[in-house]
Amino acid sequence: MSKEIYNKLKEDLAEAVKSKDIQKIEEIKKILNLPKEQEEYFSKELTGYPHLDKPWISNYDKSFLNQELPHQNIYDYMKEKTLANKEMIAMNYFGNNITYNQLYDNIDDASRVLSQVGVRANDRVMNLMPNIPETAYLLYGTSQLGGVSDYVDPRPDSIDLNVSAKKILSLIEEEKAKYIVALDQCYLGMIRPIENELKELGINNIIIVSASDSMNLKSTINYLTETASFDGVKTLKMKLKQMKKMKELMQLAEKNSSIELLKYSDLLKDCKNSTFIPTGYEESKLDVIVHTSGTSSPKPKPIPLTNDNLNAYVHQTFGANMSMVPGAKALHMLPYFAAFGIVDVVHAGFCHSNNLIQVPEFSPANLGKLIMKYKPQIIIGTPTWFLSMINDPTLKKADLSFLTMVTYGGDSMEIEDEIKVNKFLKDHNSSCILTKGHGMSETCGCASYAIGDYNKLGSVGIPMPNTTYALVDPETKELLKFKEDEDSIEGELIISSKAITPGILDEKVIVPHVTYDGDDFIYTKDIAKMDKNGIITFLSRSDRTFTRYDGFKVKTYEIENVIKEDPQIKYCIVSPYYAEEKFGNMPIADIVLKDNVQLTDDEKVDYIKNLIYTNFTNNPLVSTRQIPSKFRFRNSVPLTVNGKVDYNALAEEKLTGNEISVEIEETNISVGNIKVIGPNKNQKVLSKKN
Repeated sequence: MSKEIYNKLKEDLAEAVKSKDIQKIEEIKKILNLPKEQEEYFSKELTGYPHLDKPWISNYDKSFLNQELPHQNIYDYMKEKTLANKEMIAMNYFGNNITYNQLYDNIDDASRVLSQVGVRANDRVMNLMPNIPETAYLLYGTSQLGGVSDYVDPRPDSIDLNVSAKKILSLIEEEKAKYIVALDQCYLGMIRPIENELKELGINNIIIVSASDSMNLKSTINYLTETASFDGVKTLKMKLKQMKKMKELMQLAEKNSSIELLKYSDLLKDCKNSTFIPTGYEESKLDVIVHTSGTSSPKPKPIPLTNDNLNAYVHQTFGANMSMVPGAKALHMLPYFAAFGIVDVVHAGFCHSNNLIQVPEFSPANLGKLIMKYKPQIIIGTPTWFLSMINDPTLKKADLSFLTMVTYGGDSMEIEDEIKVNKFLKDHNSSCILTKGHGMSETCGCASYAIGDYNKLGSVGIPMPNTTYALVDPETKELLKFKEDEDSIEGELIISSKAITPGILDEKVIVPHVTYDGDDFIYTKDIAKMDKNGIITFLSRSDRTFTRYDGFKVKTYEIENVIKEDPQIKYCIVSPYYAEEKFGNMPIADIVLKDNVQLTDDEKVDYIKNLIYTNFTNNPLVSTRQIPSKFRFRNSVPLTVNGKVDYNALAEEKLTGNEISVEIEETNISVGNIKVIGPNKNQKVLSKKN
């Protein structure tokens, strides 16, 4: 039976159920030879409401759906899932292979260190850490003690380190962190400037981790060789100078710091024979705090997650037909401070006994080189990463037959781009096609997934096995239902799942929950379409939020408010434009000055330079990543027939070359100089000296 005939019979069966045509129901069921769980779905009375009918359920195994969710802390759950594969490799760090057996031991060592330092149940440990083995040890080691791991972006996001440090200080105060773990260079850039303030808060020591702690001679040589191969000998020499300088700065800090600096490597030796007391499982206990962009201010918004949230998400992946088989190598590039990284890649990857290739410093330009060096089976990332593969010279003649799971999230992809990537994979001998999903930090990342028959082009698949989606009117928030003459409905997605954050931190409501028909949901602000099979297609964000090429969420109204603080600005509209050199979106700001303000082209460049310095780089509440990369001066903004700002018209305007450009020296580790460049190539530079 062809796929088309099968799907047509399923549609006929659904119609027969509606009309209660018993004879036709039995005839079609006999032809289809449906599994019992699908038979039950098509035999029930349909309401038209997706969250009640759950048309997607027929794609999942009923025995899995009946399984009880785990009741364990994340470490015990991970260990139980991997114990049969304990001799397999859990992590590869520049050639240093760490087995699951070693992972368990190293986690216990981390618990000993933290216990010796004083960490107790419910204490919050703020982490400024990249993707290195110690970050994983400390995650599970903290959980084993009943503590809470609080992850913040370890990158300075301002050319002024004092500004970045003040942002971290405010997060430490607001989120009540008692302990801090930091990579040495993150300590120098973001903790060193605020040591006196930390001491006033009662924080008297900092645990310092070095990226070389888990490097043996082999991995050290591999790191140096990889740097030279990926970025060139010149970059290697520069990094070696930086490493030497950082070592000198750390030695100086150890002598002069007002806070005790505790080297993690030394603590491991001191605590080797010490003991600790695991706290065991406690229902709904806070375990991790990750961060996303704020909803009412540009500051990062904390997302509290429990053991149950993380485990509920991972449990679903075992029933969602994901290709995460034991022993598979997975590139680990997504960061810990994002739920997509810590839950979907780290916790899920470990629980599936994957080998996580640690990538502490990632540039999309090196993705092809990473792929060819490590030959991973699994890559999970943002759409722009996979689009960049198409033009990557390293992959031009590559055999990618080893790839089995290529998944994107965090943003949507145009259908024509999805077709291009799938063709690229096929042309390079890979049997897999792009899979994708929809989700949020608030849902532990992925909440829907597209694979197999429900991996339609442009769609984000169906709800995960233990997740429920519904659609509401974006204005009234009333539930929407399928009409008999319609194949789909459009509205704002709302989600219900045990993986969803409780949304409350220290009695402050961060993510409101709402109840529909007895189920607990959160609003997403995502406008989407769902067809009668439960397949979802993302359409837009109701608050005009979009995602930069690197996965950073751009909340347009936040940037507009920052820019409009300048007294000479009448209107400011921020919208996305496609930056071809980055294979993704970047923000452009359209500015209308007040009627009495007239500027020449050169004065406009100076004006934007001063605006960036005053309103962004010198503002502790704003990230450098929120600076628009283009500014466009205009006399007025386009309006709709109703007299409202026509945001779509602005977003569709083509670049003319008359814009003022902003170029930022930016990696996932640091921010360098900022250049403001006018149409006539005249430029102004904001350097770190500012």
